[in-house]
Amino acid sequence: MKDALISREDIRGLHPVFRGKYGDSLIDFGIKISALHVPNEIYNRSKHLNGHEFCKDVLDKLGINRILRNIEVLDNFKDKPFITVSNHPYGHIDGIAVIETFASRVDNYRLMVNHILGLIDTMSENFITVNPLKNEEKNKVTFAGIRESIAQIQNNYPMGFFPSGAVSNLYFKKGRFVIEDRDWQPAVLKIIHKSEVPVIPVHISGRNSMSFYLSRMFGWKFRNLRLCHELYNKKGKEIVITLGDPIMPDAIKQLNDDTVELGKFLKEKTYSLGKK
Repeated sequence: MKDALISREDIRGLHPVFRGKYGDSLIDFGIKISALHVPNEIYNRSKHLNGHEFCKDVLDKLGINRILRNIEVLDNFKDKPFITVSNHPYGHIDGIAVIETFASRVDNYRLMVNHILGLIDTMSENFITVNPLKNEEKNKVTFAGIRESIAQIQNNYPMGFFPSGAVSNLYFKKGRFVIEDRDWQPAVLKIIHKSEVPVIPVHISGRNSMSFYLSRMFGWKFRNLRLCHELYNKKGKEIVITLGDPIMPDAIKQLNDDTVELGKFLKEKTYSLGKK
């Protein structure tokens, strides 16, 4: 375990300006405006645990009530490979909740996450970490992440994805504003198509604050700085995690090799679970 999730030394390594004359003052200011102390405090309270036990402890201490629906689906997958696909409404606690839900019930479950969530070393046994290329708006899955994910499935282990590769956002569609994932990404969908294992759609309820979505006007980097603040308003809240019935490989094969259609199909299946 680390002394801190993100230390002052980590920040100093980001840019020479943090190592200069006013480096410490800039670091203090950055921690304050980004609320970086919040995830550090949350990490410190639970870092004596690992894996799904760490996840449970974090969520319990935040007072987040998890309601699981159709969890009995997993009874048939205790020792079989499968893939989960989930919407990504929060950008942090949804990944923690998914790992707690699945890794506590099946062995060797791993979830593909971005490098930010991947900083949590106490969950590394359940992570495949990928780094965005250039920026989040053009986020692509790195080859290393693809190889690890394929190997995970080929070893007959369960694998999880947030196929959007980015936190849900605010969009104007068909005359109204909606909060949902962007289009699900081809790299992940190709893995799913070629894997030939059952796919379990997973819908996670809830959303971030409106100020988070509006902060997008200042750019994706500024919006991501808001994610630490979003931990504040999740305390004491309820999250409903709904599992859908498994989508079998034959149904996925019928879509041929069209990742666009597969993405729409799986995304619609996942969001329909939130309407039940």
